[in-house]
Amino acid sequence: MIFKMPVFCKDHIKLIRPYQWIKNFLVFAPLFFSGNLISSRVWQAGAGFIIFCMISALGYILNDWTDRKKDMLHPRKKYRPLCTGSVSGKSALLLSWILILACLTIIAGSKLPLRFMTYAGLYIILTMSYSLYFKSIVLLEVFIVAMGFVIRVLAGGAACGVTISSWLFLTVFFIAMMISIAKRLTELKTLGKAAAIKHRQSQAGYSADFLNSLLWSCSSIALVVYSLYALEHGKLVIFSVIPAAYGIFRFIYLTDNGKGSDPIKALFSDRQLLLTTLIFLLFLTIVIYHP
Repeated sequence: MIFKMPVFCKDHIKLIRPYQWIKNFLVFAPLFFSGNLISSRVWQAGAGFIIFCMISALGYILNDWTDRKKDMLHPRKKYRPLCTGSVSGKSALLLSWILILACLTIIAGSKLPLRFMTYAGLYIILTMSYSLYFKSIVLLEVFIVAMGFVIRVLAGGAACGVTISSWLFLTVFFIAMMISIAKRLTELKTLGKAAAIKHRQSQAGYSADFLNSLLWSCSSIALVVYSLYALEHGKLVIFSVIPAAYGIFRFIYLTDNGKGSDPIKALFSDRQLLLTTLIFLLFLTIVIYHP
């Protein structure tokens, strides 16, 4: 029998969702906000970023495999490769092993500290436990998703030897909570209660009013704690609160209009949100790195 190597195609790339890897830029956040982005330590953060991209890709494969039957009931997710059959279980498994080997190779070639590896390991455990069990538990599943964002920031700080501000930690956590809640609220509104429950079991415990209250609570807290971070940082950073506030309220507006299911797609499909984000980052860059 002749062994045939599987041919990887665009559907395999779609499976690991590279566009979602933008979330892993949070690894650079501690270095950026500490004013040390232009230093040799950026290479350590870069290695950490690639490792988290590989881990995230593995998480998406596991999540899509465990959710493939439920995703078939979703109007958009039913077109995912494992649902349509364009990617088989065997080739998805092989792709997973390739990602694991790539990740181990980068770890072996880099000099990342043990603390970073601890956070990376914790992220893997968190991702697997979420996909296999916790995603069905009301409210707790949102907290676990939010902690995944926080761990990226903590890992970035560990990779570069930068201490994370408590206010920055809280800002990331509540922004992540806001994004996760917006996703569930959009599902509930667009799919309806019955269909949403079939797709996501935890939706049985949510109502639109409850999720809307949580959305406003988390967004308000995020804005307050970021304002406190800006005050703590000093200089002109306080003025970055203005585009930050507009960006948060714009995202809530998009969620109210059924466009909050995917924050990355919302960012790049809405000109106002994208422009506000660019202004926010550009302003901070000028203020923090101006001599």
